[in-house]
Amino acid sequence: MKIAFDLRRIRNPGIGRYMKCLVEAILAQDADHHYLLLLGSDAPGIGGSARENVTELRVKSPYYSIREQFELPRVLREHNADLLHSPHFLLPLSRSCPAVATIHDVIYLACREDLPSPIGRLYYRAMMHSSARRASRVLTDSVFSKKEIVHYLGIDPEKISIVYPAVDSQFRQISDPAVLAGVPSKFGIEEGYVFYAGIYKPRKNHAGLLRAFRLFLDAGASAQLVIAGSIGRGEARLRKLAAELDIAGRVVFTGGIEDFELCALYSAARLYVCPSLYEGFGFTVLEAMACGTPVVCSDAASLPEVAGDAALYADAQEPDAFATAMYQVFTDREVRRALIERGQRNLRRFSWTEAANSCLGLYAEVTGKSSGQPAMAN
Repeated sequence: MKIAFDLRRIRNPGIGRYMKCLVEAILAQDADHHYLLLLGSDAPGIGGSARENVTELRVKSPYYSIREQFELPRVLREHNADLLHSPHFLLPLSRSCPAVATIHDVIYLACREDLPSPIGRLYYRAMMHSSARRASRVLTDSVFSKKEIVHYLGIDPEKISIVYPAVDSQFRQISDPAVLAGVPSKFGIEEGYVFYAGIYKPRKNHAGLLRAFRLFLDAGASAQLVIAGSIGRGEARLRKLAAELDIAGRVVFTGGIEDFELCALYSAARLYVCPSLYEGFGFTVLEAMACGTPVVCSDAASLPEVAGDAALYADAQEPDAFATAMYQVFTDREVRRALIERGQRNLRRFSWTEAANSCLGLYAEVTGKSSGQPAMAN
């Protein structure tokens, strides 16, 4: 069987990491099928793609373009693909084989402020609805996201399979003192700090975190708040709020950082916080746990499902409650130790190998073939 993956967004820091980890795990697990990896012209290669059963193919059409509606079907026909898996939900309107689409979340439908343009939301909904209807099977990352997909897209829940992703193996606890001191120092971090990593969107609740941090300091804590990630125009708004709260001197914005630096900042932090109000999965809480850092987490959306018993939860829309949880974990050594231990146990629930095996089983189910001759298209 020949399985095609649409990996044109592999350079994206979020969905791209998911694509890379899942496909590399599938290639490592399976040598029986042939894999066709559809990549953008400037995309990096995939680990394991040098195998004889793997073909990398560069495609020119960008996502959400008219051109992709012609190029992708042509490529699938020319290469006799038996199945297409799109890890970023988008499927061509016509194709010569069955398809699996991963819908990670419906954030732009549930959180309209993330996509203010009514036309943009209409197009996004139409394309997602089309892919969900046309796919032979829809995959998603959590029970929460499955419920949201059913609610917003009206898809039969029997058509949706939950396949938990996992943490990229590069996220692990760093113990080298030179690294633990050097990377924070590069960004002007001078003392024990509270850490948060995330792009700027209203649902990410950076403003709520700043308000909680003010109360955290008022309770007697001495710390910096480090916010990592590219937050663009949101940084000016957050700096203004930090100044109004009189905490500007204690808040560090790192901007975009390399993965190694992110791992080091997780590892050196005294506490990781996730104040987000809506997540389809919540990778950063698992990354923090993998780096040995205790987590205080919003009790919203998928986060309790993902963090399990390994985080201290609070309502992130209530700065007092979130600040109290932050203070408890930051100052109580026993609470910190317990959360770190639970974090290591919690990580065992998530495995790229298990995700790969689940996908392989679904591919066989969708096509009716485990190997051999091409399956009939839907």
